[in-house]
This record gives sequence, structure tokens and C-alpha cells, in this order.
Amino acid sequence: MKRILTLIIIMLFPVVGFSQGEQSQKDKTIFPVQAVTTKLFTVKNISFNKLIPNSEGEVLEVEFEVENGINAPQNLYIFVIASYESSYKTKSSFESPSLEDPNEIKFIKAFPEDLSNFEYSQKDKSGAEKKVYIKYPKNIKAGVDPKTGKPYLLEESIIFRTKFLSQYRKNYYFFNEITVLIFDEGENLLYRQVFKVKEKKR
Repeated sequence: MKRILTLIIIMLFPVVGFSQGEQSQKDKTIFPVQAVTTKLFTVKNISFNKLIPNSEGEVLEVEFEVENGINAPQNLYIFVIASYESSYKTKSSFESPSLEDPNEIKFIKAFPEDLSNFEYSQKDKSGAEKKVYIKYPKNIKAGVDPKTGKPYLLEESIIFRTKFLSQYRKNYYFFNEITVLIFDEGENLLYRQVFKVKEKKR
């Protein structure tokens, strides 16, 4: 009986090792799809205001407050992404979108504004590489306070405001989703929430 048990354990070890290695490799291209929250701070008073359109296009103003939940200051990296898109096509709503999922983002703007931080390579069916946008920054440390060039310093609270312009063009889209990502100083994702905006297409 002991011999049989030993053989079973020996047979299982390579499988476990392979599975862990496969998962760690896969994790590099997996991005969170579900909401992420924390007790370290609270994001509240979220508002989306569509401003009076100008000659260039229509503007969406995003505003929210980050309130500290602990008795110590925190350094945070903050990103806000405005997009027009359909939902990612995964087998289950509990799965995370990866580079293998269809890219459904038709229009995207981000704060900070560098969209290359959200641009990834993906192979199409023919094996050719193409660029896709995924709402997860490659460089987390880019999400700094533009006034200081450093991470946002959260002492008691931060009022965050930004604006996104959707320029008039052929196949015009206005934003239908706002994604807020907040990371700590160690680049750990502490907060992720996707907010729906009333969809508008011309």
C-alpha cells in the first residue's frame, strides 16, 4: 500500500510542477476583469459630466474623491481610462480577458494620456502580430500626479478630476465605459472599477 501511495505521489509531482509553471507564464498576459476594492481607502462621490460640446467634439468630465481609510499617508498611482467598447468575449464572466481574447475596444483615451502604456501585441489567426489596447498599464509608475511628477500622496483625501475629448469624426463614438485603476507604491492593484456611461453613437 505504501509503495502504491509513493508511486502516486511521484507521478503527481511533475504534473503539479508543470501546472504551476504554465500558470505563472499565463499570468503575464492576464488582466483583472472583476472589481477590486480595498479597506485602505474609499473611492466615493463619483460623477460623470458631459460638457457643452465645442467645435472639436464632446467632452466627458470625470470626478471622484479618494478618502484615506488608515492613519498613515499612502502613495498611489492612479489611472482613468475612457473607452467605447463591447464586453470581452470570455467563456465565463469570472474569467479575465487576456491577449488571446478578441479586442473589443473601438475608441480609447487615458489619463495619463500616453496610450502606448496600454498597447499590447497580439497575434491574429494568420500568426501576424497586431497592436491591441487592454485596460491595464505596462508601466504602473506612470500613474503619477502631474503637479508633482510623483505618486499621489493620500493623507486625508484627494479630489481627482480629468476630462476626455471625443473628437468629431466618421463613425463617431462617445465613451460608454470609465475604468479607474489605483495601485499602491509597490505596484499592487488595490482598486479597479468599471463604470457604465450612457452610450451614444452617431
